[in-house]
Amino acid sequence: MMKRGVCFILIFLSALMVSAQRDSVAVKPVISVLPLVYYTPETSWSFGAGAVGNFKMGNPLAETYESQVAVGGAYTLLNQFLVYGSWRIFTEENKQLFAGEIGWYRYVYFFYGIGPNVQESDREQFDATFPRLRFDYLRKLSSNLYLGFRYHFDDFDITSIEENGILDNQNIRGNEGGRLSGLGPMIYYDSRDSQLYPTKGIFAEASFQTYNKSIGSEFQFSRWQVDFRSVHSISPKSVFVWNAYGEFLSGQPPFFGLPLVGGNRLLRGLFEGKFRDEQLTLLQAEYRWKFLPRWGAVAFTGVGNVFTKENPFQINQSKFTYGVGGRFQLSKKEKLNLRLDIARSPYEDLRIYLTFGEAF
Repeated sequence: MMKRGVCFILIFLSALMVSAQRDSVAVKPVISVLPLVYYTPETSWSFGAGAVGNFKMGNPLAETYESQVAVGGAYTLLNQFLVYGSWRIFTEENKQLFAGEIGWYRYVYFFYGIGPNVQESDREQFDATFPRLRFDYLRKLSSNLYLGFRYHFDDFDITSIEENGILDNQNIRGNEGGRLSGLGPMIYYDSRDSQLYPTKGIFAEASFQTYNKSIGSEFQFSRWQVDFRSVHSISPKSVFVWNAYGEFLSGQPPFFGLPLVGGNRLLRGLFEGKFRDEQLTLLQAEYRWKFLPRWGAVAFTGVGNVFTKENPFQINQSKFTYGVGGRFQLSKKEKLNLRLDIARSPYEDLRIYLTFGEAF
């Protein structure tokens, strides 16, 4: 099974390289090499280095979106270690899109149980290492519409759990780790004026993956995922963005494959992974204001929850988050923002995030 997953990785990366060779780089790439220092509640302080390359493929006169490739590595004060690469590459005239992530992670995670009503007192730690691959291939059907497929691969090795904790004592599916391998179709629409830093337009994607033994997965289940974002220009220096997001699983997923809220992307202000279950829906919004050429500020809020068919979504159990943040454009040429967000949710601790790029 492991060999089958590795074959998928090699095939996908080979396809990426072959397609990229067909379209030469239109202009000299702009490469930024930066030390990585960031902070999130889930990692504590992290230190490393990374590089980001921005470029356009094919004829420089063609209206081709900007592509981006990033690589990096980091170590955190929670004794976590990660190396990764990510890419978002448009071929000439945006005829094809390759996007994804590949990496290896040694992480410390925290588990509270499953469902929307877990308690802080149930928090326990577990350690895991895993390789990861995320690969999207999309081909343009019309001006802003693409159709393709998505592949997900994780080989989750849980190296330690807390003695007499929930994972040790309860029959939690996946408490010994396991392999996830999921493949399926996706559809993608994007009318934003920039793929990396938009000021107007709509982004929407929907995907379906099936995880089963025939493609190397040790767990059998299905995942629907939808992501909708709308960007509105308020003034030359400000934009308003809102995002609706959902994940819906069926079958027998492991606990580490369940949708979860929190972290620096989905409902900032909640500890990532505290609330997880088979279904997730959320709505979040952000106002972005650039008050100086390289300085900006934001205000954001969000609401959502996890649930199951047996325990359906209930408004009075929804998780509400809000916060403010600052932005600093690290490079005058490239809009690579350093992001500082301060967020909270009622009955939760204050959360601080110091990282790069936007949440959505």
